[in-house]
Amino acid sequence: MKINSDIKRLSLHDSHFEKETRIGNDIELTVDWAKLENFKEEGIEDGLILGKTKLIITEVSNEVFKAYYDGAKWKPLPEPIDIVNSWQEVANTEIDEKSQKIKLDGMFNTDKENFWIEWSFNYKKCEVEWNHHVTFTEWKAGKLPSD
Repeated sequence: MKINSDIKRLSLHDSHFEKETRIGNDIELTVDWAKLENFKEEGIEDGLILGKTKLIITEVSNEVFKAYYDGAKWKPLPEPIDIVNSWQEVANTEIDEKSQKIKLDGMFNTDKENFWIEWSFNYKKCEVEWNHHVTFTEWKAGKLPSD
């Protein structure tokens, strides 16, 4: 199953990056789970809890990683940035489809330090794919998407 429009319905809150693949200016991200406000394409108005979820993001530009120290002070992170092993989990997801911008943040841990990280970028197209889901109602009753 997939969506490629109205992706602002997607939340990655509490999800973890399992895989990141970059080819040129395109990024493919796999997360362990996600939340979708509805799946109107299939007539489902209830929200969904998605199993393993893949984001295929094309023509990424204006990519910025900021590490926040001492409150509001920040500095850019040196590359390469290991989001799979060091980003603990996503806290907030902001998707602005009008300006085609995604911003994610959360806790980031390295061997030497811990800090809050913010990752923002513009994109040309974003597609969200998954194989399994349950509705919010099913999830609240204890059912999980099986991957």
